[in-house]
Amino acid sequence: MKTLATLLFVLFTTASYANTQAVEQINTTEGYPYKNVIFKAQRVELHYSELENGIECRVNVVGDEQQHSGDTQQVSHKKFQQSPMAACLTRTTAKQILAKL
Repeated sequence: MKTLATLLFVLFTTASYANTQAVEQINTTEGYPYKNVIFKAQRVELHYSELENGIECRVNVVGDEQQHSGDTQQVSHKKFQQSPMAACLTRTTAKQILAKL
């Protein structure tokens, strides 16, 4: 009976994790305007996928009942590793989003 309860517990907990997206916290040393966007927004999402020749990424910023998205960017692995926010969100777009937050 104890093993049945343990098995059911494992099945239910893994089923709930299967529907969630992977969330990774990234610390950034990038300055203005990226740091200000991060501090003012409720949530900043960096969506990326690895390709053979680089990274394809975009940034979504969620503010007070508003969602702002940058354009999809294709960047090198090195640039993405050094500064993911700046690589995936242009400075101009980051300033525009910051003004709306």
